[in-house]
Amino acid sequence: MTQKRANRSRQRMRSGPLTRPDAKPFDIQGRHLLCAVCVRGGCKAHLPGHSRIIRLLQAMWQYPFVTLRILADLDVNRAHYLDVYAGRGQRPLPQNFIARQKDYVGRRKDLEVCRRLGIMPGSALPAFLVYRLLFERAPTLDGICRTASTPSRVWPECPQASKGYYEKIAGHKWEGLALQTKLGEKLDGIGLWAMVRPRTRADMKAAKAASAKRIVKKADRLFIRPSHALCLICTATIPDPLPHDNLVELRQRIETDPNIPVTLTEGCCMVCDPCNVYHPGEHLCYKAHADNQLRDLMVLERLGLPPGATLSARELYTRIYKCIPSLRDICAWGDGSNTAPFWAPCGGANKGPRLEQARAKGLFVRGGPGGTQR
Repeated sequence: MTQKRANRSRQRMRSGPLTRPDAKPFDIQGRHLLCAVCVRGGCKAHLPGHSRIIRLLQAMWQYPFVTLRILADLDVNRAHYLDVYAGRGQRPLPQNFIARQKDYVGRRKDLEVCRRLGIMPGSALPAFLVYRLLFERAPTLDGICRTASTPSRVWPECPQASKGYYEKIAGHKWEGLALQTKLGEKLDGIGLWAMVRPRTRADMKAAKAASAKRIVKKADRLFIRPSHALCLICTATIPDPLPHDNLVELRQRIETDPNIPVTLTEGCCMVCDPCNVYHPGEHLCYKAHADNQLRDLMVLERLGLPPGATLSARELYTRIYKCIPSLRDICAWGDGSNTAPFWAPCGGANKGPRLEQARAKGLFVRGGPGGTQR
């Protein structure tokens, strides 16, 4: 990694104007999402929309969850054909109609990007999710900037499209959380992490040490999001702490004291501090901000509890075993449906009857105060 890239990655993830929940979306043409990748891939050409592309890259690096509103011109075709071609003039043509009509090559690219993303023009999504989707569904520029037909003067290709800048970035696979944590800032410039900033290894390591110590030695009450209460069941057979979360530490603390109070908190919790996709400044998870919040509320509804309810770990799991038949009911939405990548079922829901086994074993329920489960 170059010194410049290393310095970029070491910037801390803080709150700022772009991170506010009420911040205005960053408007960007669909095609410019691709141009930004080419710039990260080494393209030095002054691309159309260059200043906007650079501002996009700066915004995403400052805050990987910045909301992007992805634009494509649909309204140019609302002009009546007689007004356009016969000068009927019953309705005024859209503003800047002639220039917009002539931009048919760009308009096709914008709409094709929206199609690949599975959105309507004008939809707003966090940058992190936009580029996860884009790299999955458009790993190359074929059919977008590289035309599906023979290039011509009327339908030219972008002269940068065949130079591999885009594919250099988009062609990398998504890494799991364990590898992301291991690599940290070394991910800078690789795949998605060329577009958004990875968390540094030093930051994650420090967060792991401090948060694990708080759980194991200091906390007299645990704060756990309801969906993570189910994750504790999935990790019941993992013996050693994991570098990218605190599930094992929480499980072991509950096994030691099943009567410890647990507050069910919406959003990131004691599990999350060391995770690469956790933003300490804004206290959110890039990867599962929406889907896990829905799971939190689904668990609370099943248990008949409001957000912020506090009860002993023993009582919590007694209720879970009584009210939730299987992990599929929550973690896979009950029917296994996958309506979008950011609403995908959790893979743990299909890895055996873990909740049923924990219920039969009495995990976190059996054993006296200060005792472990048998």
